[in-house]
Amino acid sequence: MQRMQDKQLYLSFMETAVRQWFEGCTDSGSVKAGDGTLLRYYTAIPEKPRAAVVIVHGFCEFFGKYHEPAMRFWQEGFAVFFCEHRGHGYSGGKLPEPDEDIVYIDDYRTYVSDLKCFLDQIVMPRCADLPKILFAHSMGGAIAALFLESYPEYFQEAIFSSPMFMLKTGKYPAWVAGAAAGIMCLTGRGRELAPGEKRFSDQNIFEKSSTLSRERYEYQFRQRVADRHYQTYGASYSWVAASLRATRKLLADAYKIRIPVSLMSAGRDSLVKREGFIRFMQKVPQTREYAFETSKHEIFNADDETVRAYYDRIFSVLGKYGPPGRSHRVIS
Repeated sequence: MQRMQDKQLYLSFMETAVRQWFEGCTDSGSVKAGDGTLLRYYTAIPEKPRAAVVIVHGFCEFFGKYHEPAMRFWQEGFAVFFCEHRGHGYSGGKLPEPDEDIVYIDDYRTYVSDLKCFLDQIVMPRCADLPKILFAHSMGGAIAALFLESYPEYFQEAIFSSPMFMLKTGKYPAWVAGAAAGIMCLTGRGRELAPGEKRFSDQNIFEKSSTLSRERYEYQFRQRVADRHYQTYGASYSWVAASLRATRKLLADAYKIRIPVSLMSAGRDSLVKREGFIRFMQKVPQTREYAFETSKHEIFNADDETVRAYYDRIFSVLGKYGPPGRSHRVIS
């Protein structure tokens, strides 16, 4: 009975407080990338922001998956900026039908260039005088690390949540997976679905997901089922090859990152290797790790106790940027 009550309370929270926040406090628009691709972005800026948080999302994600994290940052007085990667959500760059649910990228330098366009055209003009914080999850962690290595002047702080610094590649070693994907790309098959990857299905697979909170999973999954823009699901050979190249490069050049870094790790992560965190921290000694041993990959979608500890840690780290202003309107 208590479990059912907790579920109803959470769903009510998402459908009332979060929906009220999304509809009344966020704006959206499109920014043009260097090659002309239109990228969808969202912003939520309180009256007197303490700092600006730029959220860089992971593989197959979209803004709807970050409604709760974005609102929590906003409630704490941070201006929030979110851009859906090309090939994701309402951004351009998807493969043509019937392969819209397959994620394709030529090189992670394209993602990095897109992020820079978003920062230069949207974030910097609106929050030029504010401290900038980079919050990145999973694949977004790889993109964010590469960005910081090339453009160190944009951000004062970084928070990486289960960052993709080293991929788990199943039963095949990374070098085998990379070589096979590279060959497929060279033979013109880079846009095809990689082995082990699947097309989108409207079947609920919570038990196999990277979340521990069924309510959070279902809130996001309903959005996927209802909107084809949110149905990206499987990786192409080209994405696999590009991802493995990107992680090698970011680890090789990690010493270029000079800002404070907080690394949130999940003890039950089935998608990324801990070895990547260790190598990164060896080259970025100002990194402080916070481990959530019982969590799966998506720590912000874990059980309630873990989620509370996760946000407590994040906002403790960001406490240096001052408390929320009194004029800041908070939805509870």
